[in-house]
Amino acid sequence: MGTLAQRSRLPALRHNCMIRLRRLQPLKSWNTFGIAETAAYGTVCTRVEQLHSLRRRRELHGLPLLPLGAGSNVLFAEPFPGVVVRVRLRGIRCVAESAHEVLVEAAAGEPWHNFVRTCLTQGWYGLENLALIPGTVGAAPVHNIGAYGVEVAEFLDGVEFWEHESGQFLWLPAAELGLGYRSSRLRTELLGRGILTRVRFRLLRRPRPHAQYPTLAALLERERIRHPTPWDIFHAVCRLRRQRLPDPRRLPNAGSFFRNPIVPARQAQELRQRYPELPLFPAGADSVKIPAAWLIEQCGWKGYRRGDVGVAPQHALVLVNYGGASGREILQLAQEIARSVWERFQIRLEPEVLILPAQAWQP
Repeated sequence: MGTLAQRSRLPALRHNCMIRLRRLQPLKSWNTFGIAETAAYGTVCTRVEQLHSLRRRRELHGLPLLPLGAGSNVLFAEPFPGVVVRVRLRGIRCVAESAHEVLVEAAAGEPWHNFVRTCLTQGWYGLENLALIPGTVGAAPVHNIGAYGVEVAEFLDGVEFWEHESGQFLWLPAAELGLGYRSSRLRTELLGRGILTRVRFRLLRRPRPHAQYPTLAALLERERIRHPTPWDIFHAVCRLRRQRLPDPRRLPNAGSFFRNPIVPARQAQELRQRYPELPLFPAGADSVKIPAAWLIEQCGWKGYRRGDVGVAPQHALVLVNYGGASGREILQLAQEIARSVWERFQIRLEPEVLILPAQAWQP
């Protein structure tokens, strides 16, 4: 599964590192969808030494383990039958540097946007297109987050993963994580087997701005910024996200609910003949990416509301909770949207949001 990290086992447990466990942990404030489900057990981890205590708790043996950062990319469709560990590990440091690049390490609980801003302040470049994405550093490689033409995979060096069964820390290089479009082994086969504790990035010492993404390029052009700096891109991305995406603190949501589908180029061209305005983006030698938001909007869902669930008026890709919606209600709406897209375009939408339990997704 990977090579052992420099620290193979946890340090000796100190009294102030005992973990506090709560039965029937309320999850409403632990997920940005604001879903009022519960977990069988819940705890907050602020020090890696607490993981030792977690393994010793007999009542947790055999139960599913779910690490959670900000809960910004998860939908609880049912009560969680195991232990939810809210990861609050903090810290950012430079591990090594050269004239061209810098190796930066951040604890999994660091807020992602603050980490991106800190990197820019220090003159460490590359992540500026990913500004204002909600969540924590630990979630970034799990979902291989991306925006405006950049993905975390481009700058990821590796992660430290605490394996629950053995109690060991494993160093997993980026090449072993199976990073794909909004996916990784951390989200699939390794989910529930441990907790990601540290993430290491290989960033640039010299700016190499990426401003070709259409909406980003258009904004920079309107603002007459012909040679954008990393800070220009950072601020432009923040403006775009604030304009297009509802703030989950005001209107609970989990950001983009669906992945943008990737289809064979031939299928995309056949669709373009029927829908000349269909936006297409290259996605490999013989594949094309189609914006899921466009497909959903064409099916009439943008701004739709039913009771406390709906689709954001600003962006068809964002499902929202207007108040007391349950996870099942949001899931039902998402499945209806996916079915309507399939019936009209014969394109399957897959959730970007992690749905728990996974088998609840039946579009």
